Amino acid sequence: MRLISLPNFFCSVALLLASGLATSQNSALGPLQAFTDARIILGNGDIIEQGSLLIRNGVILELGPTSDMEIPTSATQHQLTGKTVIPALVNTHAHLGWEAYGDWGSQYFTGENLIDHLYRHAYYGVGTIISTGSDKEEIARRVKLEQLKGNIGGARYHLSPGMGSPGGGPNPRFTDDPGYWGVHPITDPEQAKRKVAELAAAGNSIAKIWVDARDIRRGAQVKLTPEIYGAVLEEAVNQDMRIIAHAVTLQDHKLLISLGNRRFIHMPYDMPVDDEYLQMLRENNVFIVPTLGMITKGEPYYVPAFQDPFFFDQAPASVLDRLNSNYRPPAIRSPAAQQRSAMLASNLLRIRDHVILGTDAGAVGDFFGFADHVELSLFVRMGMTPMEALIAGTSRAAKAFGLDNVGELAAGKAADFIILNANPLENINNTREIAEVYLRGQRIDREQLRSTWTQERQ
Repeated sequence: MRLISLPNFFCSVALLLASGLATSQNSALGPLQAFTDARIILGNGDIIEQGSLLIRNGVILELGPTSDMEIPTSATQHQLTGKTVIPALVNTHAHLGWEAYGDWGSQYFTGENLIDHLYRHAYYGVGTIISTGSDKEEIARRVKLEQLKGNIGGARYHLSPGMGSPGGGPNPRFTDDPGYWGVHPITDPEQAKRKVAELAAAGNSIAKIWVDARDIRRGAQVKLTPEIYGAVLEEAVNQDMRIIAHAVTLQDHKLLISLGNRRFIHMPYDMPVDDEYLQMLRENNVFIVPTLGMITKGEPYYVPAFQDPFFFDQAPASVLDRLNSNYRPPAIRSPAAQQRSAMLASNLLRIRDHVILGTDAGAVGDFFGFADHVELSLFVRMGMTPMEALIAGTSRAAKAFGLDNVGELAAGKAADFIILNANPLENINNTREIAEVYLRGQRIDREQLRSTWTQERQ
């Protein structure tokens, strides 16, 4: 049963342009803007306690301590005393297009819904999103092209087509859907190399491989062999393509790293990580998306989105009521489950210098943008410092995929940032205290988005 129709606001690019939410690249020399006297957390571990930044045409021109800068009188002034500025977040693992906020399925993967999801991320301060392995590629490429042209705003969109065993790949929730279109099947090393080259020729710089065998309903249950994914990784180097591997066991992680993989969706879930693995991470500069939100739903501290005030901007009251009425609290955790939770927390702390942000939102019932802040809070709950969590969600996440223009506040980089009313270094949940979001140097009209999303539909 569908609970909410998609907003008419997103029905066409023309309406987006008329609303002023899409970017404009028509002006050769746009207005100069100065954001002054804020605490600036750069995303790389550094802080400017009282700093300013100048931006124009979506780019940071200058950044530094206010006392060291000369602010032109011609600049539009934004006085930010008492506020904190952080880079817009970079989410490296989500599944856009399927979620309809109360319903879910391939029938909702339209350009309209995909654009809506880009704006939901932007609303919550996510400036860049990588959708991994479940996008309808023809629709996705059209949306991405329109965004590159400046006709669509929202979070910067990157798709990453998926490869795996025939009939395998995503979890049964996807593969059981009558409209599921499947992964790109690879059955031998030569076919794997051809597929990587083909995806690269289509303009893809990121791709995903599913290694584990979990498609019970379609009967694949065949893992990718090292010979096949080794060929993928070898050809990806030739094509300058970044591969991210879905793998959940320590042994698979080690095999993949030994063959050249540097990015993982999910950390090892099956056993404690060992010193050999940690050395492999350090020597090979590996990045890992732990997706804690997916594996902590049974924890005592877990709060469903529709019971969290930070989520209420996403949907009208009727949808919240229906989500709440359909909710079934998790069973009391067994001693074995408690031991596993402790093991996962220990694993996270041992790999903390390799963690990057990703949520799996759109696949497991979490909601876009909102889930990113939940994930940051889980990083800290499990022992990371707020600064470590912010680095994982900004500069390191961007670095993992060669996204050199985002994830850090510095001269020459994109003017993608969040203005907060409170300091997230004191409490990571202060990332939720959003005053404004700027992407490409333009303010996101969060008020209009909130009004659109929360009105009841006939």
